[in-house]
Amino acid sequence: MLSTRWSRLSSAISSGSSHHAHSTPFFTILHNAASKAWSRRVAQNSYHYSTAHDQTADIDVGYRDLYGSGNTNPSTGITTYPKKPFRPKDRVLRQNTKSAICYLHADSLTTEDANFLDPGRCTDASSHSVPSNYDNELGTYCVWGDPLLAGYPVSLPPQPQTRRRSLSPVTSRASLYRNLTQLSCRIPPVTLPQLMDYHDLHPKAQSTRSYNLLLNMAIRTASFGSVQCLLENMAAANISRNSETHKLVIRWKIRIGAWDAAWQALTAIVHSSDIPKNDHDSVSVDQLEVLWSEFFGTLKRRSIRRKGLILTEHDTPLLVYAKRFLFLMQNRPSFSITQTKPRIIHSIAYILLQLEQQEQALQLVRTFFSHLPSQITPEFTSQCLDIIHILIVFGSRERGLKKFHEHRKILFSLLASHSTFQPNSNTLFLLLGSLRGAMQSGQLASECLASFKRRWGPEIEDRRVRLRVASLALKQGRLDISSDILADARLANEQASLSNGPSLVNQQHSSRRPRFRSIFRGIGKLEAHQIRLEKRVRDLKSTGLRRGA
Repeated sequence: MLSTRWSRLSSAISSGSSHHAHSTPFFTILHNAASKAWSRRVAQNSYHYSTAHDQTADIDVGYRDLYGSGNTNPSTGITTYPKKPFRPKDRVLRQNTKSAICYLHADSLTTEDANFLDPGRCTDASSHSVPSNYDNELGTYCVWGDPLLAGYPVSLPPQPQTRRRSLSPVTSRASLYRNLTQLSCRIPPVTLPQLMDYHDLHPKAQSTRSYNLLLNMAIRTASFGSVQCLLENMAAANISRNSETHKLVIRWKIRIGAWDAAWQALTAIVHSSDIPKNDHDSVSVDQLEVLWSEFFGTLKRRSIRRKGLILTEHDTPLLVYAKRFLFLMQNRPSFSITQTKPRIIHSIAYILLQLEQQEQALQLVRTFFSHLPSQITPEFTSQCLDIIHILIVFGSRERGLKKFHEHRKILFSLLASHSTFQPNSNTLFLLLGSLRGAMQSGQLASECLASFKRRWGPEIEDRRVRLRVASLALKQGRLDISSDILADARLANEQASLSNGPSLVNQQHSSRRPRFRSIFRGIGKLEAHQIRLEKRVRDLKSTGLRRGA
């Protein structure tokens, strides 16, 4: 339950929602005329658009200018509009007439095709011997015929052997799902349209699990038009949805801005029989908690190609988030705090901090940490540490040095809540960000770094922490601190590059793609930031020497 401090926020919400009720008839007539003109223009030029929002028949979002006025939900302040009439179309494979590349079905290959030998190629091993004028050191042929190389044994340089894994034939639903998973992790990576085409080649082996895999990938890559296409194909194939599918549909609607439509979908799910129910003839608490937690998500920014045709709110973002948060708290599932997952606490605490309710967020987190068991998993500990991170970023309304001291006090008090809580380099990096408004930022940052290293070891210091301390020292004018920190950072980078060099021992490479987080580590931005800091230190030192001379 929220405190009485919500009275001020509730009055602001009521005043904001009644702002649009007093509009003159002239502006109403003008708006209707503009809407009719826009609908005629879109109807004439509709063939120019084939984007992600052309097939949004499954969502109740605002095509206000195309399909007339809608209804406003008084609880959330969001307007919904009638569904767009559509006729499901069969999805065809993509064809490109300008390219000579065609799709090859691996299951259609026979044994003769796999073991094909060119009849015009010579099979004599002696004809493939290496000439005597091949330079093993240079890796080239000595066209000038050096006589000194004639006495050395000639051998080709060792070539790395690449291990290729072929796809197994699709004989069941499990084999199709296994092949889709393998294709999504191959080198080079397989795109989502190619995975959808491969999935359409086996209609009898399609399942809810395979559709959920493609839906999750489409939402993660912001391919919202592909989500609509997959849902239509799933309905046309008469494949039922499970709780994971409902969760992905709600997440998709929230990402495109259809928050009210997502809540209507959840209401329909609760009163339907699409997902398993317990003995009390209602949706289980765990399933309802997972679906309810999806509503703390936000709109996917800069991913909608066709602007102006999604749901828009007339109120300010603060009032919109406040309305939604109050609505979620009034309709939350009945679960105790001991059964709540860290993700739920993280979402609620983050919204409370955005609504400037720091005391309520801190009290909620402390209550949650006080009910934790004595033994928790490392993954659970990492999720709890993420909750602490948002409190040391948004947990104080003060500025300058007071903000740093308050954040450090909050950090130490929350770390003492459980024996497994231990800060990492990200914790120190976020805590040092509170010193950007302090006068003696460099000295305090250096002292804080030294105290953390004495208490939790040198592993708490990484490249980001060093660069932040150097930046704060430059802000204060402490060239001695910044020079020492940058020298340590450069030495640590050189040692890391030597230890993480390419290994020549393992010559076999797997066809499985590594994680994108391992490929794109984002060190280029840190390297550029370090170069700028080093250049600034050199400029300040040269300026000081010229002034001293």
